[in-house]
Amino acid sequence: MNAAHHRRRFSDSEIIALNVVWNRLISVCEEQASVLMRLAFGPIVREAGDLSAGVFNADGEMLAQAVTGTPGHVNTMAESVRLMLDRIPAASLQPGDVLMTNDPWLGAGHVFDFVVVTPAFFEGNLVGFLASTSHVVDVGGLGWSAEARSVFEEGVVVPVSKLRRGTELNEDILGIVTANSRVPKEARGDILSLLSCNDTGAARLCELMQEFGYRSLETITDFIFDKSSRGMREAIARVPDGHYENVLTLDGYDSPIVLRASLQVDGDRISVDLGGSSPAVERGINCPLNYSIAYASFGIRALLAGDIPNNAASLKPVTVTAPPGLVVSAERPAPVTARHVIGQALPDLVLGCLAEALPQNVLAESSGALWTMSISGNNEQPFSSLNVALGGMGARPGCDGLSTTAFPSGVGSVPVEIAETSAPLVYHRKELTTDSGGAGQYRGGLGQTMEISARHREALTLSAAAFERLTTSPSGRSGGLGGAKGRVEISDGTVVVDKGLYQIPPGARLILHTPGGGGFGNPENRDREALKRDLAHDLVSEEMAQKLYQFKNPTGGTEP
Repeated sequence: MNAAHHRRRFSDSEIIALNVVWNRLISVCEEQASVLMRLAFGPIVREAGDLSAGVFNADGEMLAQAVTGTPGHVNTMAESVRLMLDRIPAASLQPGDVLMTNDPWLGAGHVFDFVVVTPAFFEGNLVGFLASTSHVVDVGGLGWSAEARSVFEEGVVVPVSKLRRGTELNEDILGIVTANSRVPKEARGDILSLLSCNDTGAARLCELMQEFGYRSLETITDFIFDKSSRGMREAIARVPDGHYENVLTLDGYDSPIVLRASLQVDGDRISVDLGGSSPAVERGINCPLNYSIAYASFGIRALLAGDIPNNAASLKPVTVTAPPGLVVSAERPAPVTARHVIGQALPDLVLGCLAEALPQNVLAESSGALWTMSISGNNEQPFSSLNVALGGMGARPGCDGLSTTAFPSGVGSVPVEIAETSAPLVYHRKELTTDSGGAGQYRGGLGQTMEISARHREALTLSAAAFERLTTSPSGRSGGLGGAKGRVEISDGTVVVDKGLYQIPPGARLILHTPGGGGFGNPENRDREALKRDLAHDLVSEEMAQKLYQFKNPTGGTEP
């Protein structure tokens, strides 16, 4: 945060007015996100909300973000704007200019996510920036898979460039992207949707400044940063000082991956060291440090300060570090396509540290990485379908975990009707998986079972790059049991055992069972009425009710 920002006193009337402006800034971001979702070509953005949108001050510091969006996009974007301005200084920008990059180490961690930054000019002066990020379905290379051995094989990388100069689109840079994409019209459309949503945000920001008589965003910056910083620091100060550690083991690709965190609470600050985690691997599941920082810090905020708005000031009291060259701090040119396999495990990792400091306050482990399903075919007409399958969230102190909920990413899934319209696939089944939630006084959220096949009896190719928790299950907390492990198979008998590419023969079905969340508390203490409801809705089977919950008479009669 810029040193020029300092605490100042505001009168009661100023506080009321500034809160109104703050809420209006958030509405600017929400309109950005809404425009992006309406204009995006890719269903993963349009339907699932795999994006971010935010407004920044003239120093490139994030003031507000849209509610729609993922921590991996929002929290990396908070740093991306500054990094992009280091390469093309703000002083060189003119009205209409727009910056763009998909560099994984400057943006959101892999080549599919483009970050677009638009300066906002008001009365001839640069007053702030609008930024947005979303997923472009194809940018060349090997496509969505973990098979690349370097980022050079994963697709075209666009350095920080001007997407628009004044009123003129940079067709040269767009041409490079479309020439490398298997779906050039969609790739171009997705990038232009980012440009359009920022233009809308910039227009609304200027209207807001006109309405409230602002010449700059300095006053609202001071107010937002003062309130957010104090709220975040007060939340951290309630955690006992100390050193806390946790270790998490993931399937990895060829061999298991160990994630290790050392968390230090010192007054009103938290530092996390990810050193000791496994070295970077030769497959595309490595995670750049910027993406690791985004998700590790989110895990801390989710527990301690969920009601504190996310911005540059509230992010500042938490620092996340790692020596270079680890799977959590991969350096160029490491392959990083499925970096979220590592990144989205980090909230559970740091929450495990905080469970030592705040026993009985931390939810159980969740399913973790979003199961990105990349299915392609070439027989009838070439296509590539990208959708997500969702696992269960860990049980929370005092309530059950949420089922089929993308924690920590927060995205939804593409509805079956849209997925079947966008690609020649048939979704035969999509339902909650009985007994997948970890048993506990509070039950873990359930995973889901899905069956998919080709519509025209053609061969399909599946990338299993993001399928995680196939060998290790999400752990329970405070006596709760672990959730179910994930399982993926093909109806011809093939079992998916790694993150490679698999062939689905003509007529065969892909069958997925996503992991369930861990349980919280001793299962024998579960409320009997809650357990009866679980049985009535097939969330828990009679066998497991007897075995895990010691529920002796699940089908009727009086319980002893």
